[in-house]
Amino acid sequence: MKMRSLFVPVVVVLVVALCAVVPGASRAQSAPVTPGLSTVLNLPGPPAAAAHPVIDTNFLYQELYYSATQFISRVAGADGPPASPSDVNNLPPNYNGANEFYAWWKQQITSTSPDHMGPMGRFLTAKDHFEPCCSGTGNQTYPWQLDDATVTIPGQSCPGQVALISGHNDSTPTRTSVASGSQSGSPTPMSGMHGGNWGNGSPFDADSGITMGMAELQGLLRWYQANHTYPARTIKVGLFDAEETGLVGSSEYSQTDTPTTLTSAAAAGATTINVASSNGIAPGSVIVIDQFGSHESHLVTSVGSGTVTLTSGLTAAYPAGTQVTRTALGLIPDGPQGQYVMVANMDQNGIEYPAYHWGTEHYLNNLAGGGVGPWYTNINAVPLTPNDVYPATSAGWARIANNMPAETAFRTALADAVQQAFQVLGQKYHYSITLENPLRLDQVGSTPVDPEPQTVPAYTPGDLARYSPVVDDDLGRTDQVSFINRGIPGYGVVGAYDTSTNPVVGGNENPYPTTYTSKPSLFQYAGYDTSDDTIQHLNYWASGTTHGPGGVNQPSEELRRALELPATWTDYLIQRSGYGGSETRTRNPVAYFETGPAKPTTTNSVTFDASFSRTAAGTTKGLKYYWDFGDGTTLATTSPAVVHTFPGTSPHWYDVKLAVYDGNWAFYRQAVAVEFQPTLYPATPGPREPAPPATDPCGNLTAQEQAAITPRAESLMARLGGTTTEVHGPKPAAAR
Repeated sequence: MKMRSLFVPVVVVLVVALCAVVPGASRAQSAPVTPGLSTVLNLPGPPAAAAHPVIDTNFLYQELYYSATQFISRVAGADGPPASPSDVNNLPPNYNGANEFYAWWKQQITSTSPDHMGPMGRFLTAKDHFEPCCSGTGNQTYPWQLDDATVTIPGQSCPGQVALISGHNDSTPTRTSVASGSQSGSPTPMSGMHGGNWGNGSPFDADSGITMGMAELQGLLRWYQANHTYPARTIKVGLFDAEETGLVGSSEYSQTDTPTTLTSAAAAGATTINVASSNGIAPGSVIVIDQFGSHESHLVTSVGSGTVTLTSGLTAAYPAGTQVTRTALGLIPDGPQGQYVMVANMDQNGIEYPAYHWGTEHYLNNLAGGGVGPWYTNINAVPLTPNDVYPATSAGWARIANNMPAETAFRTALADAVQQAFQVLGQKYHYSITLENPLRLDQVGSTPVDPEPQTVPAYTPGDLARYSPVVDDDLGRTDQVSFINRGIPGYGVVGAYDTSTNPVVGGNENPYPTTYTSKPSLFQYAGYDTSDDTIQHLNYWASGTTHGPGGVNQPSEELRRALELPATWTDYLIQRSGYGGSETRTRNPVAYFETGPAKPTTTNSVTFDASFSRTAAGTTKGLKYYWDFGDGTTLATTSPAVVHTFPGTSPHWYDVKLAVYDGNWAFYRQAVAVEFQPTLYPATPGPREPAPPATDPCGNLTAQEQAAITPRAESLMARLGGTTTEVHGPKPAAAR
């Protein structure tokens, strides 16, 4: 179908505001300004260096309002082939706006207009990552791919390490008959949509988190721009598809499968194999039987205790000890480079601190006396001790324990960032918030007393400890779980989502009075994941008003603040030197590449994509690329993406190096595992598994390596002439 214009007009705001820093709070060190860089990037002259990123709440809400009202239903795998938007199966957005939502998100989050990402947006690259939908969930109703989309700004001095901001975009699936007749132009069947819960999750669960991630990236880029700095590490923003069907997108992204093995020999033609562990293998998934150089893939029909049944017989015989794993998915490479230093998952947001329940202290459990506090924010971070979500005997906990120094440092940095945001925003708002719901029912009867808005204290240390503490992730229902299980420091941020008395997740928000002898559950009372999860209700739950005084497309103040606070402390965390970091921008290009597939476990033909690389001005114009594939083949080209076929099919690590040139040089390397899946910690690698090279995790080349590679690169680049590729070595590569 033909796409309509998806540009959203938003309010132009000050590029960077100076945040006052409370005495005693830690501050980022201001980096020296690179002379002349503002001319290169055409930057407006900024004020004095800003201490922190600032969240533009006008931008955040305008993006939330537009996306929540235009792409109401986004069912993973049900909106035509995402790779073919013009396909007849791509439903109109009033039936399923998944594909249109992705197109809108990529356009908005990479826009270089001043009211979006600004000039630093030139360094951003958007990519789609298609996978089969909902593998292993038993839900095969939806035939199309899921899409884990990413936007990337490569780091300058340590591009091989990544900080990820994420959210999920899909609605809960329902029967497909709801959309029958859509192509013939029948009206939207609202009763069917409500009855089938077709459109749930629109503004609160999912959409608010996604737009918070957009505003967080914007805040960081404006901060870098104002200070004439640049991220040290690579920063990504990602969309996890198919969360509602069981954290599928985030699981496919992080991919923590540990290969199992055959416990007995399997004969050619066998349809049942004996394995040491089912290891997450499920009916409907595809597994690979891999003898390191000889492998085959099969669809699984059933899984038993120590057995896996296949839809077709093996074409070859395999000895005991042969590796068995799911088809290699995932976007995190297995080598020293490409590893993630943190994940910040924005999930159900907006109905949280400092907003009050429906904008009043006179909540259902104390209509007469008032004094009921604000919503609780669940900051569910990597646990420091085992729990039911991360049991002591699990592989996930073993990875966490192995990375405990980094996990502990992350928890400390996260708690400090939250405290810092409380202090800075407290000063900004005079440590108070106005309750927008005027009803004060503090006497018997229905007549309100003093209906004028009331101001109450906010952002206090006591409120932080009670309503926004950083706690061990004991929730287990959100997308950071997949990454934490891999040993990556991370957290999710969640507002009200259920009636619970569990203090770990903000308990005692149950609306029944405490005097009741029994407090029955009022399931999903906040409207999370219901078909009435609308932008009007999101405002209403946070403030008692359906929109702000400026009209239906404006937020209530309490909702604005509830979105601003977690976005602020997320940016305060990412700006720290151990995560995204910042440093003086050089005039050299930025070099960075990724591979397709990210984990080439069953192929020796790999796409190398350097389109993320940029000149100092943030463009790709005039860049030349030199590749050393680590197998004796080198290549110079003007094309950012090449396909290279490695010699043989034996399992091997290749130390691939990239040099980019535009008059100045930049370098990046990544170790690539070809034709096998490296065993993830804590499982013990097999004796036949190659060890990765001992290279710098940031992807840097030594000065000696740079000096050696430069004349070879110059020689091949000088021979490009009118061609786009010049190859030297025993195995040619094809430019794409």
